[in-house]
Amino acid sequence: MALTDLSALWRRNLSPPDAAIEDRREELRLSALMASVYAIVGVQLPFFPVWLGARGLSATEIAAILATPPALRIVSTLLSTRLGDRSGRHGAFLLGHLFAVALVFAGMRLLSGFWPLLAAVGLLAFAQGPINSLADGMILGAIRRRSAEGRGTLHYSFVRGWGSFAILAVMLAGGPVAAVLPSDALIFLLAGVAALAALGALAAVNGLRAVQAPSQQSRAEALARPGLVVLVICAAALILASHALSFGFAALHWKANGFSETFLSLAWVAAVATEVGFFLLAGRWFGGERKAALHLTVAGAAAVLRWLIMASDPAAAGILATQALHGLTCAAAQLGPAYLLAKLAGPSRLAQAQGWLAVAYSAIQALTTLACGPVYALYGERSYFAMAAMGAAGLGLALVVMRLVEAPRRLA
Repeated sequence: MALTDLSALWRRNLSPPDAAIEDRREELRLSALMASVYAIVGVQLPFFPVWLGARGLSATEIAAILATPPALRIVSTLLSTRLGDRSGRHGAFLLGHLFAVALVFAGMRLLSGFWPLLAAVGLLAFAQGPINSLADGMILGAIRRRSAEGRGTLHYSFVRGWGSFAILAVMLAGGPVAAVLPSDALIFLLAGVAALAALGALAAVNGLRAVQAPSQQSRAEALARPGLVVLVICAAALILASHALSFGFAALHWKANGFSETFLSLAWVAAVATEVGFFLLAGRWFGGERKAALHLTVAGAAAVLRWLIMASDPAAAGILATQALHGLTCAAAQLGPAYLLAKLAGPSRLAQAQGWLAVAYSAIQALTTLACGPVYALYGERSYFAMAAMGAAGLGLALVVMRLVEAPRRLA
């Protein structure tokens, strides 16, 4: 057999499996990275407001702290995502922010009073701001590289789903732990999970191929449809920010109504379980990129329904039912824009485009959370009518986005 024939046989028989193994390892590392990035949410979401309450803060003060001036989050997100895209070093920036989060949580144990805690949460916002966008940039960069090289398909929704799975797992484990801890000691749980998440991300990033830095010409290219980008961001930001009242005060309200920490954890488990299912199945069963605009529209409709039900102050079964809508109100509102912005913004703005959405969401959520304090103090669960109105506004914009996205196809 000729040497050229042996070489061809080697490439045909060994290269595809080697490439498949490499692709699989990359998918596992990216999935582990997303699990590490989102793990802290599993304890921060249900228990951070409870810890703030245990420090003697009122509902209005908690709202002010949770709505720390968005400028810090905005600055860090815009800066780190831009530098990450220009250099291709998304992983290095991501790790720096994750370890900073762990340090801030650890330092909070030494603080009390409104102003010191406000300053600490400001630092926390700065550290957490760009984390999700940088992680998204790494996934989207791997997707584009695989497509260019003719490699195996990597589904964003599947990889991102492991982040939600980590939230679910940490919530399940965190509920019983939080139940035996004094409320004032919950910060130890937060700091511990944040430290483990940073170490997990370090292990996952080690061995991942860096996203290729864009050329000067690519960075100079203007957005093809900037108006549509703005509409996508505004629609998604309104829908996602309509969760502000639930994120900030649902746990406090349920606890005041006599529900235990275990039920608080179970309620959020029900929410995140549907989120996990949606992400893991979206690529295959829910249309993936082809249905991105529809995802956004469905998220808006589900948000209106969810908050209208919550406004009636439902009992335990009703709470669990509305939490089960989280897979639509949150996951679909993240998945649709991720696909749309990646396509509209181009390869030189993989993390930046996701960062633009994060900035808009942070700003609207901060203002909404700040308003939720006094509004909730006056109206209680009826405050969810305002959240339903935000969801309706997002739904209206999503319908416009869907029409504009479908228009070129109809003309073609």
